[in-house]
Amino acid sequence: MGSIANAIKLYLILQSKGKVKIKELAEELEVDERTIRRYKDELEQANIYIDSEPGRYGGYYLYNDNYLMGLTLSQEEYLALMMINEELSRSNHVVSRDYNSAIEKISVVYNVHHHNATGTNFSNYTVKKSKSNVNISEERKKLIDIHAAALTRNKVKIKYYSLSSGLSERIVHPYATIQYKGDLYFAGYCEKRQEIRDFKLCRIREYTVLDSKFPKNDNFNLEEYMKNCIGIIKGEKIDLKIQIFFPMAQIVKEKIFVDNQKITEYKDEGYIIYEATMEGLEEIKSWILSMGSYAKVLEPKFLQDEIKDEIKKIINIY
Repeated sequence: MGSIANAIKLYLILQSKGKVKIKELAEELEVDERTIRRYKDELEQANIYIDSEPGRYGGYYLYNDNYLMGLTLSQEEYLALMMINEELSRSNHVVSRDYNSAIEKISVVYNVHHHNATGTNFSNYTVKKSKSNVNISEERKKLIDIHAAALTRNKVKIKYYSLSSGLSERIVHPYATIQYKGDLYFAGYCEKRQEIRDFKLCRIREYTVLDSKFPKNDNFNLEEYMKNCIGIIKGEKIDLKIQIFFPMAQIVKEKIFVDNQKITEYKDEGYIIYEATMEGLEEIKSWILSMGSYAKVLEPKFLQDEIKDEIKKIINIY
């Protein structure tokens, strides 16, 4: 890992863990203590100040007066940050309070640089989505702790409630955090199942970040991991071919669900043929059923049959 990347990682570790001994930082970043001191100097050149405290309970920690006074933003960049802040606030995101606090500091700098600029009003902007029914403080702490464990490669012991197998204890290697439909997940290797799985944060009943480390997985790439998924669920790849009629055809044309999708338009007949390779059978079925009579599965045959069975079940409960 390069010098700049390691310096940023040092900053993130101190931000998430607070006070950390230089010896531990050196072990985390796999460098010597002299190099850690050099990273500290490099960060201070960027106005990110790190202080130290001697003694048994001492260590390096971030000086709490890093207000990004060297920050310069264009009006477009500032408005983009404000729109994100509005979206996080309206969706009740677990980090919205922290992001809002950061935005307030950035706003001070922005207004100084732009001579007390005013008039940024978002009363004509909204975000419509469902909100997670969770304890925000608890979810925020989980997110910070698990994200820090992913950075430092610490194993995490969790008591996890699975929809298929109920409550069980597992030891996992967290790789990356994911947000989907307002909910937070992390992807990681499960020692119990001996494979990479997704874990929804709100289904973690208890967790402990362990001292034991897990080896770096150079084969894991988050973009590749999520590449063919229409949602969060993984599984066998399905070569999908669907006939979609207006008005759903227009709505589907306006979205990119997976990068490999292909849409062939038949304007005179009033439909499109949607083709893609996707993962996540249950979410694929849910998506098709959400289009009702405006979508017809052409391929594969087994998916046609599963959609028919699901429709029969729906009819039977009414």
